[in-house]
Amino acid sequence: MEPHPDLYRALRDLIDQIPEGMISTPLELADALGDRRAFRAVSEALQQGKLGDVEGRVVRRPAPCVEAFRGFASERPLRRLAELQREMSASVVDEDRFSGRELIAGVDAAYRGDEAFAACVVLDNRLQVVESATAAVSVRFPYIPGYLSFREAPVVEAAAGRVSGFDVLLVNGHGVAHPRGCGLATHVGLDLDMPTIGVARRRLVGAVGEAADGWAPILHGGGVVGAMLIVEGRAPVYVSVGHKVSLTTGIEIVRGMMAGESLPKPLGMAHRAAEVLRRRSAQRPGP
Repeated sequence: MEPHPDLYRALRDLIDQIPEGMISTPLELADALGDRRAFRAVSEALQQGKLGDVEGRVVRRPAPCVEAFRGFASERPLRRLAELQREMSASVVDEDRFSGRELIAGVDAAYRGDEAFAACVVLDNRLQVVESATAAVSVRFPYIPGYLSFREAPVVEAAAGRVSGFDVLLVNGHGVAHPRGCGLATHVGLDLDMPTIGVARRRLVGAVGEAADGWAPILHGGGVVGAMLIVEGRAPVYVSVGHKVSLTTGIEIVRGMMAGESLPKPLGMAHRAAEVLRRRSAQRPGP
């Protein structure tokens, strides 16, 4: 399976299968993709014209006497991607496999239409910037809950690959604290074979356990998959193992990089840099 699939192309191929004189719906297309949670993404892609001219072929709700076409020949790509996430999760190393903490990087992405922009910022242990890099790529995958890594990993990995090095990478997204144990931080860590930590503003799975020492465990599937880090004067952040970093060490690194901000400093700087790229792209003259 290609590592960065083009779901828009898959949708166009499905629409081409609708027989002349028949119609289908976003829900039927989402089913053919393999996950009904893609319904909203399909609807938005249709509204934004990303799937070409579908007039008279796809409607939100067919008339009561009209049967929607659902006989698609499909490999259910989202189902295959979900299985890939489970397979990747089984390869996660949840213990420390790195030699130092001198260089901590953060990477984040921003979007404008079909373009994604990412920045990677590397800080030393004095929280001083050592290096930074950016990247931009065309987006080929809509936002679908649980599948963010297939949308965001291409641009995040491109930006991280343009710095000369780091010890640990903080990723604005979840690691193993994900329904299938493979969020963006884990996906990127496995792809790059680098230590990664997931840092997110919202909890994706599980329940919050009892807090101690400034953090509370995130409980899911019979175990601890992450931590809610309590930040004084700020909303909590959610930390989880990406790859090659233990949860205990992940909490220590994130806490040491908070610097009184709402995100650890490398991530906050990467977030702002990605937003600058996005705004600048809006100011570029058209063709």
